[in-house]
Amino acid sequence: MLLRALILLLVTVLGCWPAWNLPELDGTEGRRVQIALEMLRNGDLLVPTLGGEPTWAKPPLHYWLLAGCQQWLGGGVLAMRLPSVLGLWLAALLAGELLRRWFGGRAGWVGALGIVCSPLAVATWPTAEIDPLFACLTAMSLFTLATGVARERGVLVLASGVLAGLAMLQKGPPFFLFAAGAYLAWWRHRRCRGGLLHFVPMLLVALAYFVPLWLWRVDPGEMLSVARGESVARFSPFAWKHLAATPEYWLRAVAVQLPFGLWCFWEWRGARDARINADDLMLRMCSGAAVVAIAVLTLSVDRPTRYLLPNVLLFPFAVAPAVAHFTLHPGPVPAFARRLLTLLVAAGGIALLVLPFLPRVGLGAMALAAVGALGARAVQRPVHVVVFILALPVVAAWTVLWDRSAAWRDSTRGRSQAAAVLQRELTALGVGSDADMRTAGHFDSPLLLGLGRLLPGNESGLRAWTARWVLHECTGAIELPPDYRERLRLHLPFKSFALRERHEGK
Repeated sequence: MLLRALILLLVTVLGCWPAWNLPELDGTEGRRVQIALEMLRNGDLLVPTLGGEPTWAKPPLHYWLLAGCQQWLGGGVLAMRLPSVLGLWLAALLAGELLRRWFGGRAGWVGALGIVCSPLAVATWPTAEIDPLFACLTAMSLFTLATGVARERGVLVLASGVLAGLAMLQKGPPFFLFAAGAYLAWWRHRRCRGGLLHFVPMLLVALAYFVPLWLWRVDPGEMLSVARGESVARFSPFAWKHLAATPEYWLRAVAVQLPFGLWCFWEWRGARDARINADDLMLRMCSGAAVVAIAVLTLSVDRPTRYLLPNVLLFPFAVAPAVAHFTLHPGPVPAFARRLLTLLVAAGGIALLVLPFLPRVGLGAMALAAVGALGARAVQRPVHVVVFILALPVVAAWTVLWDRSAAWRDSTRGRSQAAAVLQRELTALGVGSDADMRTAGHFDSPLLLGLGRLLPGNESGLRAWTARWVLHECTGAIELPPDYRERLRLHLPFKSFALRERHEGK
C-alpha cells in the first residue's frame, strides 16, 4: 500500500502543480486566508473574524488548517493550498483501496486516478478555498459509509461518521445535500441498520466545537441566523423565472462528471439480475448521492459549479468497476467511443488552424490541441481510451494552466503590482500605522494581503467611525459620515478604490 500511496501522491502533485503554482491568491482565497491570519493574531481559535468582526458564514475547520499552515510552513500560496491538495490525494487513496479490496486492483487504480486526473481536480482543486477540501471530506465519508453498509463493516460506518462531522466543521449543512442520496439508498435496502455508528460520531465531532462556543462565546440564535442565510435562504427565493437557467446548470452538472460519467450506464448493458447485491449497493449509494444533490440544487437560486465538487469524486468511485471492465473489452474501440475520438481529432485540427489568429492565446493552448488530436488518432483499443482520457487533463494542466500561472502577475487579475501602486500612494499621503486606518464594506482581501496589512473593518457599517483613514471600494453601497473627505481615487484593472481622511470639526 505504501508504494501505491507514493505513486498516487506523485501523480497528484504532477497534475495539480501548474494550478497550485499560481503565484497569488485569487478571489475568495484571500478572504479565507485573511480570516485564518486574524484568528492567529487574536489568539482566538473559537471565533473567526474578518476585519475584526465575527464571521459565521462558514465553520472554522478550514481556518484552523490554514492557520496551522501559516505557523508550521511559514505561509505563502503553496502552503495555504496544501490542505486541498493533500485532501484530494487522501480521498483518491481511500477510494482506490476500498475499490481494490472488493473489485480488484484494476478498479482500484481506475478509481484513484480517475479522481486525481479529472479535469476539475487539476484545474480548480489547488486553492485555499473551502469547497475542495469539503468535497474530499464529504466524498470520503460517503465512500466509507457505502462500503461499510454494503459489506457490513461497522468500523467503516464509524469512520464515515467521524468524516461527516469533519465535513460539517468544514462547511456545515451542505454535507446533507450529498448524504441525502446515500441515506435514501441505505434506508431502502438496509433500513439504515447500524445508523448510530454513523450519526453519533458525526454529532459528537460537530458539537465538540459548537457546544463550548454557544455556552461561553456567542448567542446560538445570532450564529444560526447567518448559517440559515448561507443554506436555507439560497432556496427560499426560488421563482419560476429561475427555471430559464436550469438547462445551463444541468449541462454544468453533467460536465462535472466527465469523462467517467460517460461510463455510468456501461455496467447496465444487457440482461441483469434485478436483485441488488453488496457490489450494487456500495456503488449505488455513491452515485445516488451525486444524483440527488444535482436534483436538490436545481431548486437553488445561485448554482455555481463549486457546489457540485463532491461529485467529481463520487462518480469515479461509482463507475470505476465499469471503466475497469471496459479496459478488458476485447477487440477495437466501440463505435460510440470511436465517434467521440473522431470529433476530438477534428476539434484539435480546427483549433490548430484558428488559435494562432486569436489574441492572447499562448503556445499552451496550441500544444494541447495538438496532443488531443494526435493522441486521439493513436487510440486503438479500449484500454487506450481510458489511458488517454486520464492523461489529457494532466497535459492540459502543463500547457494551458501553466501558461496561465506564468502570466498571472501581468494579467488584469494580478494583485502584487496593484498592491505596490496602492502602497506608493498611501506612503505619499503620509498614511502611517494600521491603527489609523480601517476598511469599509466588503474589501478585496487579496489586495489587502498584498499590502501586508490586516486592517480593522466595518463591513456591516454598524461601528462608530473613528479612524483617521478609511479605504473602500468605489461602489454605491458605501456610505461614510460627511466629515470623511476623499483624498485618493485609484482605478485598477479589476476594481476602483478610494481613500478618505477624517477632518474633525470641519
